[in-house]
Amino acid sequence: MPSTPTDHPASVTAVRLLRTPKLWLPPAVVLTIALTLITLLFNGSIANPGADLRDAPIGLVSLDKGATTGQATNLNIGHKVVEGIAARPQKPHKQVEWKTFTSMADAKKAIGRNELFSAVVLPQDYSAKMLGLMGTHPEKPEVTILTNHGSGAMAASIGEKIATNAVRAASSGAAEGALQQSLKAGAEVPAANQALLKDPITVASAPGAPLGERTGMGMTAFFYAILLMLSGFLGANLLHAALDGSLGYSPNELGPKRHVVAPQRINRRQTLLAKCLMMVGVAPILSATILAMSTWALHLDLPNSLTLWLFSTAAIAAVGIGALAMLAVLGGPGVLIGVIFFIAASIPTSGGAIPLNAMPPFWRFLAMFEPQRAFTDGVRAIIYFDGQGAAGLDRAWTTIGAGTLTALVVGFGMTWLYDHKGWHRIHPHALTRLRHFLHREHEAAHAEATATA
Repeated sequence: MPSTPTDHPASVTAVRLLRTPKLWLPPAVVLTIALTLITLLFNGSIANPGADLRDAPIGLVSLDKGATTGQATNLNIGHKVVEGIAARPQKPHKQVEWKTFTSMADAKKAIGRNELFSAVVLPQDYSAKMLGLMGTHPEKPEVTILTNHGSGAMAASIGEKIATNAVRAASSGAAEGALQQSLKAGAEVPAANQALLKDPITVASAPGAPLGERTGMGMTAFFYAILLMLSGFLGANLLHAALDGSLGYSPNELGPKRHVVAPQRINRRQTLLAKCLMMVGVAPILSATILAMSTWALHLDLPNSLTLWLFSTAAIAAVGIGALAMLAVLGGPGVLIGVIFFIAASIPTSGGAIPLNAMPPFWRFLAMFEPQRAFTDGVRAIIYFDGQGAAGLDRAWTTIGAGTLTALVVGFGMTWLYDHKGWHRIHPHALTRLRHFLHREHEAAHAEATATA
């Protein structure tokens, strides 16, 4: 007996799908490749910060007024120590960029512009107390290390460690030299004093640019910048899915409900334009939400709130437009490429957790154009360094503007090409037939519901 035709296709089981490798193997390969790249980008940036460290900016200040001795007049050990630190060969080459200042105020200004990780300050009585260590009433000179926690916790730690080790070693060398000269001159230096000269200074740290109490030791800017990135990226993907569902190019699903509307006749450029305008409209709301929750609920120290809101709005909109351009040009793979560009490559190279000076050359190169670095620098400048352009805000605005312009040119350029070539998302003929089909399905469902009632 011939089989009875049916309106419903045969059911497909999960086992049957698993027996078709072309369905699951390509996504597995793509995911493996993407995860390999993400792992290299994340873990490669922090593999060996000590060996990768280059040009860490450390300040040197000598306030030493010198001291008069029997062998020489106005002996200034502090100036010699500073010159010796700056001229000392570095291994690896140029691990530190020493910057000399004539006053503590100048060093603090540089820290206030986020130009230094730390600074060594030798006191006015440095020479006098160093020479006094060989006398009957020895007193160690106190050296101050100005720290910059606004540059990030790791950058501040690296800067303080380098500065402390350098000034201790240089001071010990200077004290040993002074001891040898005294011994050659026939002076008697007690053994206790000679032991004291091996560690001739005390070191005290002080903030070069004080931060508020609720700044996470300089880490709130990094996490705030991550929120801006996630807001833009997730917002773009949600708007993309919502508008495509409303236009009929993808189904809207909520729990067990699946809703499909008749596709609208709209080209790619107009679709991208609508999504970008929506992103620009949503960005101020998202920015205000982050600022409000951070200020009122968490009580973070966030000065310059208006500037921070404006900057955050621009940052969120820039990421959203960039992500929407990727989706318009690449389609589904645009989500994965966006994750790699905006998150996997951007967060490690932001300089938020790990200073760029402690990263390998390739990661420092990526940081030149990755948006997360601009966001971190901009937020830091606003909330830690009084919104100074020289502290990173000027570069951040430039990067946001250049990135947004690039996304618009590429996005609208490629969608114009697709439209011009007739590469429709749904061909007009198929679109007409699909609308007729959905219309008939809707009428049939309505008629069935009416008859049932």
